[in-house]
Amino acid sequence: MVKGKPNILFLITDQQRPDSLGCYGSYAANTPHIDSLSQGGITFDNCYVQNPLCCPSRYSILTGRYPHSHRVRANWYAPRPNEVSFGEQLGKAGYATSMIGKMHLTPWYDNFGFDGRIIAEAKFHTSCQDDYQRFLEHHGWSRERLYDFSDPTYIQNITAVKSKLPANLHIDSFVGRSVCEYLRAVDGPFCCFASFLSPHNPYDPPEPYDSLFDGVEFPPVNLRPGEVDRKPREAFDYINNRLKWPLKTDELTEGQIRKSKSYYYGTCTLIDDWVGQIVTTLKNQGLYENTIIVYSSDHGDLLGDHGLVYKQSFYEQSVRVPLIVHAPHLFSSKRVEHLVESIDLFPTFCELGGTVSGEGVQGKSLVPLLSGDSKKHKNAAFSENYFGRMIRFGSYKLVYYPGKPYGELYNLGEDPDEQNNLWERLEGSGIKRELKDRLLDWAFSSEDSMPLPVRPDHQDMTPRQFRLNHGGTRELNIQPWYLHNLQSLYEGWEFSEEGTLR
Repeated sequence: MVKGKPNILFLITDQQRPDSLGCYGSYAANTPHIDSLSQGGITFDNCYVQNPLCCPSRYSILTGRYPHSHRVRANWYAPRPNEVSFGEQLGKAGYATSMIGKMHLTPWYDNFGFDGRIIAEAKFHTSCQDDYQRFLEHHGWSRERLYDFSDPTYIQNITAVKSKLPANLHIDSFVGRSVCEYLRAVDGPFCCFASFLSPHNPYDPPEPYDSLFDGVEFPPVNLRPGEVDRKPREAFDYINNRLKWPLKTDELTEGQIRKSKSYYYGTCTLIDDWVGQIVTTLKNQGLYENTIIVYSSDHGDLLGDHGLVYKQSFYEQSVRVPLIVHAPHLFSSKRVEHLVESIDLFPTFCELGGTVSGEGVQGKSLVPLLSGDSKKHKNAAFSENYFGRMIRFGSYKLVYYPGKPYGELYNLGEDPDEQNNLWERLEGSGIKRELKDRLLDWAFSSEDSMPLPVRPDHQDMTPRQFRLNHGGTRELNIQPWYLHNLQSLYEGWEFSEEGTLR
């Protein structure tokens, strides 16, 4: 029986491309629980992030605004002080709001308008002494012991390395189990934003996930001979110069690519198992029928396609993400081909929660599409990074590099692999002029006139600025907050699940 406001459970992964899921056509993937959400929900085939990098993309999701409006264009920068999250809006509407897992906010312990957090910010050693670090120390581990960055195999396999931890201590298990415990403790309508850290590199599946894809045949890498030399080098040079490894990403061997893919897919299956546990917990707590489950990612991963690894380019594998909305008590299952953007989630959550988005939100609610409206949602989707801007319009994608005489233009209907650059061939054509005009109009119409703020707490990791408190963070000079109902859990560090997923 559905009663009152619907609960909203937003599950996000880090660096997951759509074709790592069975429901997006992968014959290699092993993701039955996420596939089940898709089968009973609405699956969006063309969801684009607003920047193919963690921090800018996540702030766009949280604020419903483009990066050049909220001012976070790269990692570890803070937005304007008056930016508002969907958690803050839903909190005003009576929701209990929480963040669990990786958020990649600046400062890292910020709650950004949510009631509180359980923090697991990174797989590898950082200065973030978060809840996961305390959890590891409780079990005799620390992040410093997890990876050997000087190991040649770590570099050669593009950071694909078997986790030293058992599955129940892996950071994705910590996130998944924390979500389950939160669902057992929460009272009243809730909005829980839970973020897994995989399949982001290091690609580090624990046993038995490290061997699940032994012998599995993956699709061949989307890389043509001479492709890197034929195309603009912005993304290639950025990634290769930044990595500073003794290898070029377009010269990776078949064995190196296969190792990274098998471990990448292994962590996807680990997350999928936890999605299954979370759905079971919802059912056991009587919350399933009144909970909207949304599954997505902050950007994709190239995994060798186009001679590139990781993200930061506008190729489909980097800038397009899965998006599934599962609420069979509200909406009939379907697949949606319309262009949508990650910023559309903010107004969608607000409308589903019975509140308004507020001023400055640039996304457009997906509720009409969820309800079966067949009208076009948006004419175009946009993305940006520090060296370029992208527009997807109809079957075309244009990438504009400011100040450069070259660019990229693909007809994805005829060339889904993005191998045939039409930039010069279509010079002076109607479609190229329209794409440029629409990109120019977007750049001006979505610009925010507020200046970039200077925040004194930017990158401040000093002990005076924070202290950990019962599974959350108490900001001494700002506002006390934590997840009250989980105090006893995080004091004893005992969880209900056995932790044996396979």
